[in-house]
Amino acid sequence: MYENYDTAESFELGGAMFDAFGWFVILAVYFYFTFMHYKMAQKSLYSEIAFWAFIPILNTILLIKMAEKPMWWFILLLVPFVNIFCFFALWMNAAKAIGQSPVWGFLVMIPVINFVALFVLAFGSSNAYMHPSEPVPPTSPEPPTRPRDKTSVS
Repeated sequence: MYENYDTAESFELGGAMFDAFGWFVILAVYFYFTFMHYKMAQKSLYSEIAFWAFIPILNTILLIKMAEKPMWWFILLLVPFVNIFCFFALWMNAAKAIGQSPVWGFLVMIPVINFVALFVLAFGSSNAYMHPSEPVPPTSPEPPTRPRDKTSVS
């Protein structure tokens, strides 16, 4: 069938090596994303079920819980095109829930940038829980101070 057996064997060997390397890359990316999701869950109210981040369907349920959305949102995630908007909303609310800007949650959905955005969400300095539906309480400004007059005695 093949005139040159060495060439055929080298193609088969190259294909097997690419498959092994491809699987390694896929598993490394999967572990990175799940570990970042795990660290985010530890910062939220759901630290006791943070290990769900490593289980394929449960990690989506964990994201819904972190975003404080009702469980019927899982059904919305099964609808084509609707799921894209739902994932944007879920990641933005999950970012708010761990005390980060919702912009970081938005950036999680952008390819390549999502590696950085997940790292910021997982290891960012703000880790106080804030309910996504509650606005951030305003800080009271300091009263203005008058400059002291040089002629007056203190």
